[in-house]
Amino acid sequence: MKNHSSTILRLCTLIASLPLSVDIAAAELTALQVMQQADERDDGETMRADYTMVLIDRRDRQRTRNLYIYSKDYGADTKTLSQFESPVDIRGTSYLNFDWDDPDRDDDSWLYLPALQRVKRIASSDTSDSFLGSDFTYADINGIEIDWFDYRFINESEMVDGFDTWVIEATPKPGFKDKAEDATGYSKLQSWIRKDNFVQVRGQAWELRGNRIKYFTSSDIEEIDGIWTVQRLQAVTTRSGRQEHASVLQLNGVEYNENVEDEMFSTEYMQRGLD
Repeated sequence: MKNHSSTILRLCTLIASLPLSVDIAAAELTALQVMQQADERDDGETMRADYTMVLIDRRDRQRTRNLYIYSKDYGADTKTLSQFESPVDIRGTSYLNFDWDDPDRDDDSWLYLPALQRVKRIASSDTSDSFLGSDFTYADINGIEIDWFDYRFINESEMVDGFDTWVIEATPKPGFKDKAEDATGYSKLQSWIRKDNFVQVRGQAWELRGNRIKYFTSSDIEEIDGIWTVQRLQAVTTRSGRQEHASVLQLNGVEYNENVEDEMFSTEYMQRGLD
């Protein structure tokens, strides 16, 4: 898989691949190595998942969307398609991402809007934009390049929901600062990584503009077909300490390592819409 780490946990599919004990891992791993192990886990050759996305405004009013997400590995590269099923005004909207392993090659991304009946290419400079009105950005979904950042422990042991975690801060390296900030829209990130399975259970991101801080929380974490899976992910955007809005991704069902057709990962398939 690509050498990057996603702030939304790579669409919530997570697995720990190392057989290290907690004590050995805690004693021997650097902050960078923890982040690499959190990124380099096997999340299945393919995935088919059914999600509900809930958008919550500052008055606690909610809008619900349903979407399907499909992903498939091609060696070290990964292709992912997200298709919205409902409500009617967004049905057929889809997002396609090619996640290349080569760190010098920008990911390729496209958005299809049925109302316009055209496919729009997402430029790398636009990946910090909101993903269809949610608190997640395209960068949150696509992932960020690990090599662009420096890492350090904020706390080498902090309990979260009864599990010991590392707390790690990521800041752009001087040579990648402009590129990292343009791609993510964040000045720095913090991650809470469980020591028993390398799942990220919390995240915090400082936005470059608007004095905003975004908080991510993962819950209902279970093994499904041997894969550690986050079944509920929440992102909350705050400004000057006050909540502006929030988004929730709730997993309704998932299948790993089942057949996913190659033809799904094309702009032509996006334009065909849902059957």
